[in-house]
Amino acid sequence: MILTYIFYIVLGFLPSLIWLTFYLKKDCHPEPKNQIIQIFIWGMLVAPLAALLELFLFWLTKPSFEINSLVASLNQFHDGWRELIGLVFFAPLVEEYLKYKIVVSKTLKDSDFDEPLDIMLYLIIGALGFAAVENLIVVLKTPLMPIGDVLGIISFRFIGATFLHALASGIVGYYVAKSLLAAKNKSQLILKGLSIAIVFHAAYNYLIGLLEKYPPASLLIVLLLTAMALFVSSGFKKLKNQLSVCKI
Repeated sequence: MILTYIFYIVLGFLPSLIWLTFYLKKDCHPEPKNQIIQIFIWGMLVAPLAALLELFLFWLTKPSFEINSLVASLNQFHDGWRELIGLVFFAPLVEEYLKYKIVVSKTLKDSDFDEPLDIMLYLIIGALGFAAVENLIVVLKTPLMPIGDVLGIISFRFIGATFLHALASGIVGYYVAKSLLAAKNKSQLILKGLSIAIVFHAAYNYLIGLLEKYPPASLLIVLLLTAMALFVSSGFKKLKNQLSVCKI
């Protein structure tokens, strides 16, 4: 049983580690390993806080609702307006803001932060730590799911939720980087990045909720993630062309 738990934990981390390897290769000036690990852990630590805030906001829509019912509702898609608000509004808003806040607060004044591309990469790393905790929560449910089901879920989350978190934070990171190069519009640029990320995240959550009843929604999910990936890829290219060195 212990070996099974260890194996499932490894599977939970695997999607994030694969995407982490992919995005680290985009940095021409690799960041220190200890910095990468710290940011990844910060992303992991903020995930439970996000879950608690989402539960609290969800509870506010109906304070008499029991906590067990709240958890069940957030893990499923229902037709009720409360569940729709939780999936499409509360979750994207809380998660994108907290992923942004924890990484920015911990890295902008760090001596290793010396180019615009860094903040975009840092936010993606933090998001992958966040996604790893989400994956662990899914695969370590009691009782444990059969290995076949876990492999299917992790495969889906690799190209779905984990990728979404990385891309959404990458979008925020791009606008944060731009804000460092345009101090006059700093707040507006950060707000724009967060807004775009939240909208994409909300659209993904809504489409995932529709998937079981409306399979064609899978095509829209693919198109959504493709659009986000192209946006992030373009952002990396633009930032690589920036010759300025960012200093706070």
